[in-house]
Amino acid sequence: MLPAMAERDDDIFEVMLGDLGRGRRRPRDAETRRRERELLSKFRLALAKTTEKEFLDAIRELGFSDPGQLHRALRIFRAFARL
Repeated sequence: MLPAMAERDDDIFEVMLGDLGRGRRRPRDAETRRRERELLSKFRLALAKTTEKEFLDAIRELGFSDPGQLHRALRIFRAFARL
């Protein structure tokens, strides 16, 4: 009876291990992290601009061209400028 019980425990353990692996995010590669840091750094420099026009010009240079993206970036700039 004990061997059957031990086998059953092993089955349960295997199922639990399988469940633990689900939902984990795949680690990002170093190149992706470097690009994100670089973009964030450039965005911070754009936030240091004094006028909305300078800011928008800097954001466009970063590759933002979608009107929705520009509008969200401008909202961030305006909130940051109030500080």
